[in-house]
Amino acid sequence: MTSTDPIADMLAIIKNGINRKKEFVILNSSKLRKEILRILDEENYIAKYSILEKSDTKNRKFEMIKIFLKYAEGDKSIIQNVQKVSRPGKRVYVSSKEIPVVLNHIGIAILSTNKGLMTDRNARKEKIGGEYICKIW
Repeated sequence: MTSTDPIADMLAIIKNGINRKKEFVILNSSKLRKEILRILDEENYIAKYSILEKSDTKNRKFEMIKIFLKYAEGDKSIIQNVQKVSRPGKRVYVSSKEIPVVLNHIGIAILSTNKGLMTDRNARKEKIGGEYICKIW
C-alpha cells in the first residue's frame, strides 16, 4: 500500500520512535527523505543515519534508511516535536519575507525551494521562498 504523504509518515515514525525511547528507527528510502535527514543531521537533531540495501523474495533491491535518534542527558530527546505544515491537499508556499520563525529560532523550518531543500535560516539568507514542508523543535 502506498502512502499519499511519505514525509508525514517519516515524521510520525521518528516521533513514535522518540516516544518509545528507541535507539533507531527504520523506514523506506526516497530522495526527499534523504534530503530531510541530511538537514536534520547537519542541524544535530539526529545522531546519524545510514542507507541499508535490502532485497526481497524476487531479488529486487530496495533501500531502507536507519535513523539513529539523539538523546540528551536523562533520556530526553533532542527533537521535542515535529509538525508537518504543507500537505498533499493543501500546499503552503511562503515568500522569503514570509518565512516563519520556529520558537524564536530554537527550532527549524524546512522549505523546498528551487535550490533544493533548506532550512529557514538558509532560505532567508539566500532570499528565496518555497514550499513550507515542516517544522522541528
